[in-house]
Amino acid sequence: MKTIHMISLVLCLSMGAVVAMPLFTQEGGDPSFSEVLKSGKLKKGETSRTGVTGSRIDVNNQLIENSPESKHEIPKAIRIHTLGNSAISRADFGKWSRWYQEDGSTQVFRLFKGEVNTRNTRANAARTEAFSNLSWKKGAWHEWSGTYTIVKPHGAAIFQAKNNINDWSVQINMNAKGDVTLNHRRGKDKVIASNMLGKPFRIRVRDNGEDYEVFLDGVKMGEGSYQRPKGNTSFRWGMYLGKSEVFHDAMIFVSGATIDGKAAN
Repeated sequence: MKTIHMISLVLCLSMGAVVAMPLFTQEGGDPSFSEVLKSGKLKKGETSRTGVTGSRIDVNNQLIENSPESKHEIPKAIRIHTLGNSAISRADFGKWSRWYQEDGSTQVFRLFKGEVNTRNTRANAARTEAFSNLSWKKGAWHEWSGTYTIVKPHGAAIFQAKNNINDWSVQINMNAKGDVTLNHRRGKDKVIASNMLGKPFRIRVRDNGEDYEVFLDGVKMGEGSYQRPKGNTSFRWGMYLGKSEVFHDAMIFVSGATIDGKAAN
C-alpha cells in the first residue's frame, strides 16, 4: 500500500492558482529501532553483513530533479556508511534500504528516532552517508556538487570534506528548522540558507587537501584552509549526528551528485 506524505513543495501556477505537490510517496512501513535490535540484524559492537531493509520511498522525480544539474546519474564509485557497517559496497546497497535508497537521480537518506551506532562502542554517532572512493592528499583540486532537498529536517552534518586521520575540514550542517550552515573547522560559521524545508538547493564544494571553497546555487559562500598532513581526504554526504541523539525521524534527498564533474564514475 502506498502512502502519500504531504511534505510538499508549493507551486504557484498561472491565474494565481497555488498547489502543494508531495515530495514522495511511501510503500510499506518501518519498525522501530528497538524492534530492529530485537531482530538480531544489528548487534552492538559488531559490523553487520545482513543489513536492514525498509519501506520503499518513491521520489517525485519530476518535482525534485527540476534542474539540469539535479538530473545527473548517481555516481557508481561510492560506498555507504550506516549504523551497522562503515564501508558498504554498491552490490549490497539493497540490504540497507532502511537508511539508503536510490530513485532516478536522487539518493534518499533516512534516520529514525532513537537510532545509534551499533558497529562499535562509540556513543550515539547515528549516520547514513555516501562517500567517494576517490581520495587525495594536498595538491590538485577536486570538486563535489549535488542538489539537496530537506524533507524531514534534523540537526546533522549533511556534507563533509573528510580526512581519515585529520578529520573534517569543512561541513555543511542543517538544523531542525531546515536552516543550512557553512561550518568551518577553523573560522566563523555562517548561515547560508534559512527555512529550506522542501526547497531544492545546490551545493558545490572544491577541496585540494588543504584549501576549500563552498558555493550555494552558484554563489560563493565561503572558503578556508585546514592542514591535513597525514591521511587522505574524500567527500561524504548524507546525514551524520555525531554526539547528538536522533530525536525524531529524519530524511533528506540528494539529486545529481557529481565528483570532479562526473556523474556515473
